[in-house]
Amino acid sequence: MSLNLSNNLGFVFGRVWHARYRPVLNSFRYPVTYFLLPLSKVEQFNKGLLFGLNRPALLSVYFKDYGPRGSQSCKDWVTKQLSRAGLDFSLGEVQLLAMPRFLGYVFNPVCFWFCYDLENELKAVVTEVNNTFGQTHIYLCHNDDGSSITEGAEIWAHKEFHVSPFFRREGMYKFNFNINDSRVNIAIDYLSKEGDKLLSTQLSGPVYADSWRVRAKSLVYAPTVSLFSSMQIGWQALKLKAKKLPWIDKPLAIEPSFTPSSSDKPNT
Repeated sequence: MSLNLSNNLGFVFGRVWHARYRPVLNSFRYPVTYFLLPLSKVEQFNKGLLFGLNRPALLSVYFKDYGPRGSQSCKDWVTKQLSRAGLDFSLGEVQLLAMPRFLGYVFNPVCFWFCYDLENELKAVVTEVNNTFGQTHIYLCHNDDGSSITEGAEIWAHKEFHVSPFFRREGMYKFNFNINDSRVNIAIDYLSKEGDKLLSTQLSGPVYADSWRVRAKSLVYAPTVSLFSSMQIGWQALKLKAKKLPWIDKPLAIEPSFTPSSSDKPNT
């Protein structure tokens, strides 16, 4: 089911957890502040000098940072991604889960477009991944039988995008989405082509309905989160390099930069 907030802006104050299992153990956590924005109500974010939509503000949302990068409407772009995967359902609300800009600075390693049908059932998730080389790739997550995405559903996709310089571009991702009335929980496991779990990532946190108290909290947390998150990831990369993990250069990008979910999965 969709959130009760599906027609209104929400904020997520949560944490991201990374755990690397091979060839060395390494894990870390960092706080995150995300907004959950229904595309039918995008103007709800736009308030005064503190919160701006496609304009400068202390916290701002620019659609040039996501999806079509401002070249077309976001909903038209989402519809195009669904069509590329052969999905055919009547699209209702689309929610964007992403980080806002702070004083123009943006850090968005991944954002999610939750796609609901007219009955408010979650049918697909457009997962937009950005790497440190300025590249973007789309993983289109959906159930093979077209059913709604519910807690416990495992969605698989071949890894076709270079993110970490310590992992090769091979193997598969397993996605789990648990979206309920008050919380977002997204888990992504990365497995080798032999089925060994190499990395786990989880984004989890409560969702708060839009209010000035919640917006004030976002103003306090967002500056620290934006800077600390990018610094933390850089620091972890230095630690792994110090452990003498082989550095894998960026390969040539696979075109198109789009991967639908797959019925294949490793032999776990």
